[in-house]
Amino acid sequence: MKVCAFGELLIDVTPNGISDKGFPVYEFNPGGAPANVAVALQNLGQQASFIGQVGDDHFGHFLAKVLKEKLVDTDALLFSKEYLTTLAIVSLTEDGERSFSFYRKEGADVMITTCTKFLEKIDEADIFHIGSVSMSDEPSRSTSFDLLDYAKTQGKIISFDPNLRELLWKDLMDAKMQIIKGLYFADIVKVSEEELYFITDEHDVEKACEILVNEYGTKLILVTFGAQGCAYYHQNKYAKVLPFVVKAIDATGAGDGFLGGFLAKLMESGKNLDELCDTDLMQYCRFANACGAHATTMRGAIGSLATYSKIREMFGDI
Repeated sequence: MKVCAFGELLIDVTPNGISDKGFPVYEFNPGGAPANVAVALQNLGQQASFIGQVGDDHFGHFLAKVLKEKLVDTDALLFSKEYLTTLAIVSLTEDGERSFSFYRKEGADVMITTCTKFLEKIDEADIFHIGSVSMSDEPSRSTSFDLLDYAKTQGKIISFDPNLRELLWKDLMDAKMQIIKGLYFADIVKVSEEELYFITDEHDVEKACEILVNEYGTKLILVTFGAQGCAYYHQNKYAKVLPFVVKAIDATGAGDGFLGGFLAKLMESGKNLDELCDTDLMQYCRFANACGAHATTMRGAIGSLATYSKIREMFGDI
């Protein structure tokens, strides 16, 4: 099986200590949620392509080089001579939780339009993965829904991460509307507890999952609780899965590592979503929790994503 991921590929500008002059020091880490998922899959031995756009600048070529080194298929990664690569400035708390501010006005990822290369990569894949960041502005919003519509028409499994970044939206009601529009396409939804509340206005997690299934037809919901683990909702069954306890340094990319871990297990199984049983889901989610936990133990996103050997080294056989 193969996943095609679409969306933002950007630079995470991450805190990395204090200089000898007493000023903050930052490092440039490759990031962007859909790209992180693609790398997470390749790290775990699965095939992934990434479609998107970066600037024809130093940062854009650096990002392309990183994806290629991770063996992600970048044949349909575009370089814009008109627009620059987006920067995300990351702020971290003492326990590794992060917040973002963005240098993204007319960024290359926002100014992307549909092209034949993108459709060809979707044709090659079994799963199409997308987040909501590309839905926050035009023309990337229209491109996102064009590609979702195409993937759905071609019978691909749709994986969707609402991935709410409030600072990217002029209006949170618009954010909610676009995320809901995306839900109508989705077969698999990976959502944080806070995002689930935002979408459904329901504070009972199980009831909120029922809303997604009943209103949008979602087949599988994966709810992440940060350090508290995760839960799944599938065929009217809700179950929590315990976390792995680690010393978190930077949570950037943890959700993407989690989703990459889950999708890797799904792809290995060769099963469709209707065939999954509770034993499968518990096993896949436990592995996904380990991948998410591993990602918090290092700074940055792509560089902290797990391999099987690293998971065994840190957690043993899962």
